[in-house]
Amino acid sequence: GKFRELRTAVDAVAAVDAHAHNLVDVDSSFPFLRCFSEAEGDALSRAPHPLLQGIDRSLRDIAALYNCRASLDELESHRKSSGLLSITAKCFEAANISAVLIDDGILFDKMCDLEWHKSFAPAVGRILRIEHLAETILNDVRIPHLLFSSILLPQKSVVADKIVAMKTIAAYRSGLQIDTEVSKGDAEKGLLADLNAGRPVRIKNKSFIDFLFICSLEVATSFDLPMQVHTGFGDKDLDLRQSNPLHLRKVLEDKRFSKSQIVLLHASYPFSKEASYLASVYSQIYLDFGLAVPKLSVQGMILPSKNSLN
Repeated sequence: GKFRELRTAVDAVAAVDAHAHNLVDVDSSFPFLRCFSEAEGDALSRAPHPLLQGIDRSLRDIAALYNCRASLDELESHRKSSGLLSITAKCFEAANISAVLIDDGILFDKMCDLEWHKSFAPAVGRILRIEHLAETILNDVRIPHLLFSSILLPQKSVVADKIVAMKTIAAYRSGLQIDTEVSKGDAEKGLLADLNAGRPVRIKNKSFIDFLFICSLEVATSFDLPMQVHTGFGDKDLDLRQSNPLHLRKVLEDKRFSKSQIVLLHASYPFSKEASYLASVYSQIYLDFGLAVPKLSVQGMILPSKNSLN
């Protein structure tokens, strides 16, 4: 009835994947199961349990697309025998993707570059992960602290012509309680603390990260670029208590950012209610629902299927 009509209409609309990461080759060391779960080690090995309906449904959907049994072994075998080009073309066509925006600031084994993806989507854009850019600069220069300003103020041509959005992983490093009034002096002290911690440099000092975020958001706002913010759902490196999007209130109340576009990723799960509230009262907030399968109800996940997870 109406549900079928709605699904037909939705399936006919070309999708924009506004937050993706680079695909990897089928023989990459990146585990196939990590596409469905942020778990690691022993916890990851237990992820495909039938009670974890999100993974169950995903595996059944993929098996239906590949026309094979919904078992991990058979799916892995099919992927390797078909090859990356074949399965990528099949998945992109089935998903009806018109554009894909890629955050390439997280490095995987045997990952494909941005150009490679252009064979499968009409439009491919780059999302600049600001902490990764800062670390790349700091690890590449002889006297990195002298390039403090160049880290925080990217060249206009780079921002305007090379990227479609910025992204921050501050939630992973020091939390979302951003100090909008952090001083440059405190930020420089924080940067030196991270530099003195050894190589490769990994920025984690809150003052420096907050300053990096504020400066980057100013640049993004001036060029009418969105700032994607990782909140909530993530692996265990993230302190969930510090990733609640309600912590962003000082940023949202700051007049400098009244025209900003801030995208809360992954529906901020498990803070979806908080994120929805923010989107309803702040014009700057947009809510992304990618990778949000865990928040679906069980009834929403269980669909009739001839296949079952083995």
